[in-house]
Amino acid sequence: MNQFIKFHVLALTAMSMTFISCSDEKDEPTPDTPTEPKVENVFTNGMPSSINGANITTNNNGQVTKIVDGNETITIEYGAFSRADNFNVKATIKDDYDTETFYMQTNKQGFATYVLQVYSDPTAGENEDGTDTWRFEYSADGQLTRLQRSESGDDFTITYANGDIIKVVQVDNNNDRNEYTINYTDGKPNKGCVLMFDGFFGIDMDEMGIFYYAGLLGNATKNLPMGYIEKNKDGDTYTETFHWEFDANDFPTKFWSGDNVWDAVTWSWN
Repeated sequence: MNQFIKFHVLALTAMSMTFISCSDEKDEPTPDTPTEPKVENVFTNGMPSSINGANITTNNNGQVTKIVDGNETITIEYGAFSRADNFNVKATIKDDYDTETFYMQTNKQGFATYVLQVYSDPTAGENEDGTDTWRFEYSADGQLTRLQRSESGDDFTITYANGDIIKVVQVDNNNDRNEYTINYTDGKPNKGCVLMFDGFFGIDMDEMGIFYYAGLLGNATKNLPMGYIEKNKDGDTYTETFHWEFDANDFPTKFWSGDNVWDAVTWSWN
């Protein structure tokens, strides 16, 4: 698993510009009129040319079609795809050992609302047919407000103030609750519209997280977070501090949390 995806999986764990700095129902959802995503709608100041060394390819319609990181290749197709339901985006993550396919329905904002994840191993996944499901909800501003996963039954509720995520509440299928309170003190405007759901906010996106950089998971926060306080089900708290580096144009080039500079995430900008 590449470093970028691993960051999403292991971390204890940008955005419509106003600067612009950037149901419990289990039946399959009925999508609204779908719109195909375009990264220019999310990365209003231009998107990064690479993330942690992973190179991004776009087509003439301003859509990400490929992300390559070492031995891992992510391909994204747009059109009509059918399984038990109809989908308008299909993505594949393939490495030397495994292939996972993601069938996505998008809303009128161009963001994924329902995703069927299909594993090459039919015994994998939370469901008996070797699949997992993801459900997403967004605000009128196109920012993610809720994530529900079949895996672990995780349900994340996301609260905003002035375009920034200020609180994330995670409840799993055992009704255990984790709460993250986000700190922005001394943080800079999110000029690059960067977003790491797991690393910034404790939102457990795992392998889905990379699809933010294809414009599929909503808009980023207005400002860059500087840390969080995590409170677990027992009331214990844990504080994490973030660190940033920037280029001459104030685009972020490096992010790490705590003392984990060895696990930093990097961005390159043309």
